[in-house]
Amino acid sequence: MKDFSFQGKIYLAQRGADGKPLALAWVGDASQLQVKLSVDTDERQESYSGSRLTSVRLIKARKAEFSLTLNYFSKLNLGIALSATPVDVTSGSVTAEPTPTGLVVGDVIALDHKDVSALTITDSSATPKTLVKDVDYAEESLAGGLWRLLSVGTPTPYTQPFKNAYTHAAEVRLPAFTGPTPERYLVLDGINTVDDSRVRVRLFRCSFNPTDTLDLITDSLGTLQLSGAVLYDSTNAADSNMGGFGRIELPSET
Repeated sequence: MKDFSFQGKIYLAQRGADGKPLALAWVGDASQLQVKLSVDTDERQESYSGSRLTSVRLIKARKAEFSLTLNYFSKLNLGIALSATPVDVTSGSVTAEPTPTGLVVGDVIALDHKDVSALTITDSSATPKTLVKDVDYAEESLAGGLWRLLSVGTPTPYTQPFKNAYTHAAEVRLPAFTGPTPERYLVLDGINTVDDSRVRVRLFRCSFNPTDTLDLITDSLGTLQLSGAVLYDSTNAADSNMGGFGRIELPSET
């Protein structure tokens, strides 16, 4: 017997048809991993003693749930948190992206891309006129793909819609709820910080819920709070050395 306080690296992987993990990916710093085991029961109280004592307890289901706190955001982590299928967008250029019509001075426009450069704005007249930076429009945030209208054209108004030409950087897009419920094989490569011994934990089928809270503006360091259920794995359950949900691997006691 020994005291324990675990830390370590958490890896996630797709689960192969043989029940083993495919290539592992480190999720980055994780400040908390917790597994909760529970059972659903049906109990009967006897009716002959006058005390209604429990005489039978039937276990109807065994359950395993987990919670995981991640300190890093990444395509992998956010894809799981949002149940999203990541979309990689390559860098490129846009030649005639239209704006909404009926814009008035002070309106801010969001382009289809962020991290924009070489922005040129023209109107839709037969001979297109080019808007002048800091006279007709201001670069509100090219990093965010935003510009602000300063003038609708004088003395002759510009013909709307305006047309945007620009270049943009590569990006990753994570549209929420576009992927199936994420299921991953989890491996903890752990250290017992009391005596520096090693421990490894495997959870074969972690089914992730979407994150219930995503802090987009905060005055402290952000985290991703993830949770879900550990599902029964019939492939690994066929091996008594593995079990149906997961296992903990400790140093041999001598």
